[in-house]
Amino acid sequence: MDDILFFLLKKGGGKRKINITTAELGMAVRMSQQNASRRLRMLAAEGLIERKNGIAITPVGMKMIREEYESLKKAIEGDKIVLNGMIVDGLGEGRYYLSLLAYRTEIKQKLGFIPYPGTLNLKLDKRSICAKGELLKQEPIIINGFKTKKRTYGDLFAYPCRIGREGLEGAVIIPLRSNHPQNIIEVIADTNLREALGKKSGERVIIEA
Repeated sequence: MDDILFFLLKKGGGKRKINITTAELGMAVRMSQQNASRRLRMLAAEGLIERKNGIAITPVGMKMIREEYESLKKAIEGDKIVLNGMIVDGLGEGRYYLSLLAYRTEIKQKLGFIPYPGTLNLKLDKRSICAKGELLKQEPIIINGFKTKKRTYGDLFAYPCRIGREGLEGAVIIPLRSNHPQNIIEVIADTNLREALGKKSGERVIIEA
């Protein structure tokens, strides 16, 4: 990122006008006054800053900064997606579905563990709802549905994950047919997650997928 743009960002230039001389700016970013003045003209010409009664980063400039931030974050952390949610009580449906042999066999074959008969339901915060959208763009592991004489059971989309500070292995499960609102996810593992994490309803859990 441009040194001057980064300096303005740290000083709050994305939210308000910064009053600073080119001499002061040059000293702050360790360049001559002439170079600082030239860089400001270039940034203004590119539409990244506005120079009128002070200096401010434009919406175009902030968009570029956010894109660079996301690129750096991915380079440092990889494509890890973090979901933060509060444990909430479910309706008991997860226990029923995960007790069905066909699902249990598929999960064992494709995820490598026999699931505990029950899901951990998490109510996501606002930022994590957006992160869930990113997760759903990833290629899922499909747990195939099946039919019985009485009904059809739909596919499940599975996204392997690490659960809590303990880093327990599991998966976020998104049923193809679901009655859950957008801010609820279900997490499965080979153990009772509430007990393994030492958590109860109302407490928060972090998921890394």
